[in-house]
Order: sequence, then C-alpha cells, then structure tokens
Amino acid sequence: MNVRPRSFPLRLCCLLAISLAAASVRAERPNVLMILVDDLKPALGCYGDPIAQTPNLDALAARGMRFDAAYCNQAVCAPSRFTLMLGSHSTSTGLYGLGSELRKVIPKAVTLPQHFANHGYRTESLGKIFHIGHGNHGDPESFSVEHFKEKVIEYVDPESTDGGQLTREEAYFTNQQLDRIKSLPRGAAYESPRVDDEAYADGRVAAETVRRLRAAKQRRDTEGTPFLIAAGFARPHLPFSAPQRYWDLYDPDSLPMPIHEDLPNDSPTVAHKRGGEITNYKPVPEERDAEYSDELKRNLIHGYYASTSFVDAQIGKVIDALDDLQLADNTIIVLWGDHGFHLGDLGIWTKHTNYEQANRIPIFIIAPGTTKPNQSTSQPTESVDIYPTLAELAGLPQPNGPQAIDGVSLVPVLKTPDARLRDHAFHAYPKRKMGRAIRTARYRLVEWKTPGKGSTDAEYELYDYQTDPHETQNLADSKPDVLAKLKAILATYPEAVRKVRRVPSRSAQKNFPVLKTPPIANRNLTIEATITGPKPHGVVVAQGGREHGYALHLIDGEPVFDVRRSGTVTRLKSNLKVSGQSRLVATLDGQTISLSVNGGTPTTLPSPGLISVQPKDGLSVGSDDLSAAGDYEAPNTFTATIVACEVTTGTSAHSH
Repeated sequence: MNVRPRSFPLRLCCLLAISLAAASVRAERPNVLMILVDDLKPALGCYGDPIAQTPNLDALAARGMRFDAAYCNQAVCAPSRFTLMLGSHSTSTGLYGLGSELRKVIPKAVTLPQHFANHGYRTESLGKIFHIGHGNHGDPESFSVEHFKEKVIEYVDPESTDGGQLTREEAYFTNQQLDRIKSLPRGAAYESPRVDDEAYADGRVAAETVRRLRAAKQRRDTEGTPFLIAAGFARPHLPFSAPQRYWDLYDPDSLPMPIHEDLPNDSPTVAHKRGGEITNYKPVPEERDAEYSDELKRNLIHGYYASTSFVDAQIGKVIDALDDLQLADNTIIVLWGDHGFHLGDLGIWTKHTNYEQANRIPIFIIAPGTTKPNQSTSQPTESVDIYPTLAELAGLPQPNGPQAIDGVSLVPVLKTPDARLRDHAFHAYPKRKMGRAIRTARYRLVEWKTPGKGSTDAEYELYDYQTDPHETQNLADSKPDVLAKLKAILATYPEAVRKVRRVPSRSAQKNFPVLKTPPIANRNLTIEATITGPKPHGVVVAQGGREHGYALHLIDGEPVFDVRRSGTVTRLKSNLKVSGQSRLVATLDGQTISLSVNGGTPTTLPSPGLISVQPKDGLSVGSDDLSAAGDYEAPNTFTATIVACEVTTGTSAHSH
C-alpha cells in the first residue's frame, strides 16, 4: 500500500506563508528613536549659538538633516506634544491647555506610536513624552508597555524647597493639591549642587534608555521585532537644576543678556505677556510687571545654558549606546524640542506667546539610506510633519486619523534639501482671542480673533525679520500689501476649533457662543449655572484677572466661588461634592458672599465688598481664558458639561 506524505491543509499553509511574509517585512523595517527635549530652543552650537556648549547635539545634527526653519504649532508643553503625536494642529482638535485630556476629546485617536504598534513595532516611552500634570495624566494607551515616568520639577538641595516642602510647580506636575497651589511655597528657579548626573531625572532617563536599547537589540536579533523608543528629557525646563560641572562650562560675564526688553511698538495688548509660570519660582518677583535685576537675569540665562549642556551630555550617552549596540545603521533618529523659550527678549520669560523665541525649535532627522551627513534645510517645518514623515520612512501607510492629519511628509526634503513642500509654517496660541500665525522666510503674521466672529473682531501683528529680527515694531498698518498676502494664506486654514467646553453634543460644541462681558464694577452679582457629569473640575465661568474679578469653579466635584479684589481672593467653598446634573448659584453683594447647590441652604461668608473696578479681562465660560480670576492656574478647563450659564448684574443679564 502506498502511503502519501501528510500535508498541511491549504488554508493553514496560506496563513503560515502570510505570517512568515509579515515577519520578514517587520524584520526589515527600521527602528525609531525619538528624543524629545522640553523647552529646548535652537540655542545650540550647530545652530550658530557661540555660547552653547552642546558637543553631543552638534555631532548628532551632523549625522543627518538639520531643520533651520522649524516651528512648534503651539508654544506650551501639552498642546505641543499633542501636535507631534497626533499630526494635528491644536486649532483642529481644541487641545489647547495643559489640562487637556486627549481621550476625552478624541477617544479613538490613533497616535504616532499607536500607528507603529499597529504595524508590528514594540513601542516604549520614558521621561517626559506626553505632558503629565495640571490634572492631565498623559496617554497610557499610546505605548505597548507601561510608561517609565520621571520627575520634571526636581531639586537636590533642601534649601531650594524650604527644607523639603512640596512646592507649587512640583504640585502641578504631580497632580497634588491643585486646589491650593498659591498656598504652597515657591521652589528655587535654579540650583547647582555637586552631584552625579543620575541625581536628576534626565540622568536616570538616559540610563534607563540605554538599558531599553540593549533589551530591544536582543529582541530584534532573536524575534525580529523593530522598536520605537521615545525618550523625553526635562531640562532645560525650569527649574534650572543641573550639576555644578555644567554651570562651570560658562563664564557668567560672557552670557548673552537680553537685547530688547520692551514689547513691540503698536502691538495689541492681547499678544503681550508678563509674569506667568516663572513667578512660581524664587527669587523671581511675583508681581506681574516687576523689574528683574541684572543679577537675576544673568542667573536665569546661566541656568538655561547649563541645563542645555546637562541634557546634551545625557543624549550623548544614549547615542553612544546606540552606536555600541550597532543599531545606528538601522535606526531612524529624531530630535525635537517641544517649543522655544524667551530669555528676557521683549521682557518675556518662558513661552506662551506667538513670538519667534517661543515658537522656533530644533529638529534633526537622521534616516539611514535617506539622509546624508551634514545636511541642513530652510524648508519651513512644523511639529505635525514628524508623524507622516516617520510613517513614510518606516514603510508604513500614511496616518489617516480619525483626527485631522495636518502634517506633510518631509521625505522629499530629506532626500533633496532644496525641495519645497510649503512656503510657510503655521502656529497658534489662544489667549482672550485666538492668535493664529503664518511664518514665512521673512515675515510673521498673527491674527488675533475670536473664532466664529468676523474681521471686525480681528487685531493683527506683522513683523519683518529681515529688517527687524528683534520684533520691535508691529508693521500691520504700514505694510498693507504684505499683510493682505499673508492673510490670504491664513484664510486657507480652517477656523480654529473653540476651546473644548464639555457642552452636550458635538454640534453644540461647535456653535458654543461667546457670552457678552457684563459690567460688574460696584454691582451686585448673581451667577447661575447648570452642569452635568461625574466629578466635575475646573472653571464654569470667570471674569477678570490678577487684580479684580470672580470665578465659579469646582475642585474635584466641590463647587467654589472666588472673588478677587485688589489682588486678594476671598474663597467660599460649598463643602458638598456634586455629580450628575447640578444647579449652582453664587451671589455677591455688599453684605454677603453666598453659594448654594441644587436649591439647598446657601453657604455664606461676610462680603469682601463689591468688585470696585471693571476688569480688563472679559468673561469666559468653560475655562479662564487669560489670567486667573480665581486662586488656580489658568486656564483650568472644565472637565464636565455646562448645560446653562447666566450672569446677572442687577440691571442686565448675560446668559447661554
């Protein structure tokens, strides 16, 4: 009897062939190493900075393509990182704030690392990748394995924290005591102890990244699994905490002091910035318009450069390990700074503006087989471009959402530095109005306008960087032809999505009206609001700012009414937690301040007095759009749904 050899069923053979083919494709795909650096502007030797001591970053740039006209899409941590990971402008998503939560706004978003994981990559994250803090918990869904979390705000010297106390910025970045930030002590703006690198988070992130690369190399060799590792470094974000040896690299007398410290002539008030984040650090004056001494300016600038050199050394350790493991020939490397940083130019410190120093960033891309050493390009580039670029370099399909994909692949430029994909970059920053900007090789246009309103609501800035690199003069009125040309480019972009207010439906969100600002000086106030949602937190309605105003808000479900007079806040808490639909009524008159929930007995305090001055900051609903009217950090965006809101001032009512 003849016995036939046993064979696999046809379907099983096909599946095995497909599986082997997929494994083969996966094994050929390049690895990706993303290096994200907080608050890093192009103050680097490779960008021509004569002071910066950054040999490792300079050497990394020399391996491939340096982008000389790269810009973030919004100059603040959380939104900028969302633009990178989503490929979407913040004006497309409404993710504008530090407390913005991705999955509450776009639950089914496919982030850059998710796209790679969907095509066979093991994805890992270390350090500061998504912003964690200010009520935001990052996006654990984006990576294959648990995030390696490290500190952003960190001190070694007990004197920096008044003997080891929890400081304001530490509380923000660890989501602690967010309801009493201003009662906490300020931490030091800088320190320079004689310690090893791993005394600080960036040293530990570098060491752990090296360990992850070793493990990834082993998996690649044994299983063929490509990796995407995102390593995030905190410095040069404040505080400028770095070991003494990095401070010693700089002669304080040789540091570049601010050249022009006045705000631009003829610029709109909405564009200006004073104070802000930096006032949470000592010995920085807390007054918004305070003068800084030359010694303080020099120390802050020294700290920024020392912190940059510190992070340069940590990145150098990671790249050395990549080389030692013989991974460099098959690994795409991207270095990205999340936004720039003002060091006293225009009298501004940190970021949160639409000006050049806050928005220009470093980007390097090293792509074996595509880029060549020592290349640079003046192609206007945006953070949103990195997602589609990496997808094409790795041979993956182009991302298609469900979020808007606003970026373009830079691969043609990586192959040919003179290739051009666009002649401008787009960025935005929301304040009392939305500021949307177009940056060309020579000019920047900024339009400040309330989304949905006509051109009569708009204010404009125009700067010529060929004749005025320090932005001393707004030219919007004197160069109408240039203004018109750039406005036409801006008009090709969709109107900005409003700040997400948690209104009942997508259509309602899209059409959420801006309430008229009522006159409140020397008037009795009644604020009525109906809200719904589990454990609501944030501002329901606010009007005013640092000197005068009021805010009805919630702290982890507890309604709170803040009244600010001459900078001092009187706080009334309801001592009740709400959930589901609730009606809140807050009142202020000459005798009493009161707050009631669902028609119950009001909680009261003696009145601090009527608000005696009409605030400059207008009324906002769902967040505090400009400076904080209450005792919290603006914008303090509301996390639930606002069903109705009404502000009555005796003779008139303003409602939604």
